[in-house]
Amino acid sequence: MEEGGPRGFSGHWGGPPRNRLGAGLIRRTGCRGRRSPQTANTFKRGFRMPQMRWKFAALSVLALGISAATISMEAAPAQAQEFPTLKKLQAERVALARKLTPSVVAIADSRPDLSNPQATGLAQGAALAASGFVVDEEYVVTNFESAATNNLEPGSSCWLMAHDGKEFTGKVVGKDKRNLMLLVKMDEGHPKLPSLKLANSDKVEVGSTALALGNTLDSLLIDRQISFSFGTVSGFYRFEPIGVINPDEGGDPYRGNVFEVDTAIHAGDHGGPICNLDGEVIAMMCPHWMAGRHMGCAVPSNQIAAVLPQLKKGVKEDDLAQASLGFKAKYSKEAGAIIVTDVTPGGPADKAGLKNGMHLMRVDNYKIPSMPRLKEMLGIGFIEREVEMESGFGRKRKTKVAVSYGLPIGTHIQLTVKDAESGREKTVDLITVQKEDDF
Repeated sequence: MEEGGPRGFSGHWGGPPRNRLGAGLIRRTGCRGRRSPQTANTFKRGFRMPQMRWKFAALSVLALGISAATISMEAAPAQAQEFPTLKKLQAERVALARKLTPSVVAIADSRPDLSNPQATGLAQGAALAASGFVVDEEYVVTNFESAATNNLEPGSSCWLMAHDGKEFTGKVVGKDKRNLMLLVKMDEGHPKLPSLKLANSDKVEVGSTALALGNTLDSLLIDRQISFSFGTVSGFYRFEPIGVINPDEGGDPYRGNVFEVDTAIHAGDHGGPICNLDGEVIAMMCPHWMAGRHMGCAVPSNQIAAVLPQLKKGVKEDDLAQASLGFKAKYSKEAGAIIVTDVTPGGPADKAGLKNGMHLMRVDNYKIPSMPRLKEMLGIGFIEREVEMESGFGRKRKTKVAVSYGLPIGTHIQLTVKDAESGREKTVDLITVQKEDDF
């Protein structure tokens, strides 16, 4: 009879509460071998309660599983719709890169030797070829300062590679050092490549989107891939002229404007295009940069467009149209200052608000050291100056360096002038134009 008592109660379900309950019932009934009807009913309920709890727990787990499955099925389409705007922007950016890529080429003075991978830009941090972009169906614009192009002169033959790896040749038909550019005409039989349109760079604002395409570290030669970099136009200015702060160092002989961009620009990219979101060229990448800023720079498209028709005609560099400021200047002993003279009616200076007799104070916010330096700062013509340079072992040698490549047409120059009567200063934006007597 004992096996039917408390041991039977706790033998299957176990657990201290039920043992205590059974023991209590036995003590109250005073019977171990025989159960009263009340005790028997209590034992039946004791067995039934755990069964009901397990059934309830099982139903709860099943319900949670069904709910989770339902949520998962409902979440799947929702996840597919996450960030639709960003995904659309990404798709449009990829489409634009694909559209622009066929207009970009690699260029060099001769066919690069790719038999040694260690000689390529990827391994050396340099490049065996520069970049260029197609304009007017049969011409390529590029930069003349890269290692692969600095030996090219008008009449020179050159090697080119299209985006798909097709190789062809061309001939240099023009060079303009003022704009750091070469113009190449592709030889007959060249692949049909889409042309890029030159945008109006005067309408480009700081903060605008900049898209850079080029043969980054020989990416086209090695991987058959034109690199694509997405960034922002972060500045627009002219470089510090040589000799303004220190007569023997600093500055840049390029006297045109540059767009400063935060897109990646590496060896092999120089000569490639900087484009806007319309797929138009706003500038050409160059190896120049402002000391201390370390951002990429590019020559504005308006300067290139101004000289392009003459280069296509084969006009020699010395005969290219010159830029006009629309005024002259001289030092006045009476005023003790450099003064503005001969302002051309309707010319750039007149439109900027310059008047005869005004004192010329600063160029691009740099104080003018002397009258001879003014010509260098403005960039009037190609100018060289003899300077002393370190030659090693504490020795110095004199050498000629270019301090001005000349002033491109379409260049913006900031001039600070002072009214002789009121003494008030103002800074104006003067845009150079082509001289009337040129072409």
